[in-house]
Amino acid sequence: RFVYDDTRHVALKAPADGVLLSVMAQVGDSVVKGDAVAVLQSPSIGESRNRVLTAQSELELAETRLRWEQGIRNGVRNLIDAIKGEQSVKQIKASLDGQSTGDFGGRLLTTYSTSRLASNLSRSVGAIGDTGAISGRIVQERESERQQAAASLTALIEQSRYETDQATARAQATVNAAGRKLRIAQQELATMIGSTPFSSGGLDISPNDPDLSRLIIESPINGTVEQRAFSATERVSAQDELFIIADTTRLWVEADIRGRDWDSILAQKETTVRVTTPLVECPPQQATVVFVGRQVDTTTGAIPLVASIDNADGIFRPGLFARISVPAGILRNVITVPESALVDLDGQDSVFIEEGEAYVPVAVDVGSANDGRIEIRRGLKEGDAVVASGAFLLKSELLLEGED
Repeated sequence: RFVYDDTRHVALKAPADGVLLSVMAQVGDSVVKGDAVAVLQSPSIGESRNRVLTAQSELELAETRLRWEQGIRNGVRNLIDAIKGEQSVKQIKASLDGQSTGDFGGRLLTTYSTSRLASNLSRSVGAIGDTGAISGRIVQERESERQQAAASLTALIEQSRYETDQATARAQATVNAAGRKLRIAQQELATMIGSTPFSSGGLDISPNDPDLSRLIIESPINGTVEQRAFSATERVSAQDELFIIADTTRLWVEADIRGRDWDSILAQKETTVRVTTPLVECPPQQATVVFVGRQVDTTTGAIPLVASIDNADGIFRPGLFARISVPAGILRNVITVPESALVDLDGQDSVFIEEGEAYVPVAVDVGSANDGRIEIRRGLKEGDAVVASGAFLLKSELLLEGED
């Protein structure tokens, strides 16, 4: 039977519950991949798109927060480098012009100023103390103040570096989580509307779109509309089959191979076969075998042979009956007997042969069968006289003799 080529045939189904606002394609229309064939209104699609837009907004906010935290971290690092370079506060403010340092900027500059002042006082008092003009206690107090201010500055530098790094890391984690959430929302939408990397129709969403529930259903392939199941304004459910679209310039021909022919058929992938059909007036056409099936149909006891045939002229239609002629092996120099000669004796295939005035059972191994004859692979030699008619009667007599 002629059938659609599975690689050139698609059943276009409704991605979600909804109402068909319009149907643009009719049976027999030629369509190109990407052509609009129908418009569906579905609240489920609107909700899914809204989740995508929400996730996009959350990602944008997270990225803005990350840039802010990175700016503060970089500004604080530059401020720390300037402090370690022992620049003046005025020089530091000038070098950091336009850079964000957050709460730590003011605290670091204040602590740095205090530390520089304590250091200057300690040096001044120490120089005067060497002359004996002031007491040693005051010199020690100023040195202690210098050390405390330096320790406070060091601690604040470590704290600011740690906290800005942590804030940046948390912001980065939030961006990563928002990105994953967006990808999941996009995948859910793509799964719902059946989009793939090669067909992204319906995934391009604008936050300004007034109707997120509206989906334009597009043809995924070049071909012809073979069937249409619904009209405009009809309500559809998810997975309802809306259209059958197929490229019928090539078709498949499916044939059944019965068990008795499995060993003799020589057809395999890429083998050329001949196809005829009584319903179309044309000479036998060549087809190429696509595959020979492995699984046996439990109803027919056959395996399928599928061949691809050119149908650019459109002379064949899916559903037509056909006959395939395939290469077959020829068994030469084999012994065969009529099927009526074969009997079952205690589970063993056997035949009766004539020996003088008697008929003797002989166990045999059988091979393939064709046209009422069976191949005998072992047990007989050419010229043996085999009982072809009445073998069952001889079997009955043999069983009765065994009982006596």
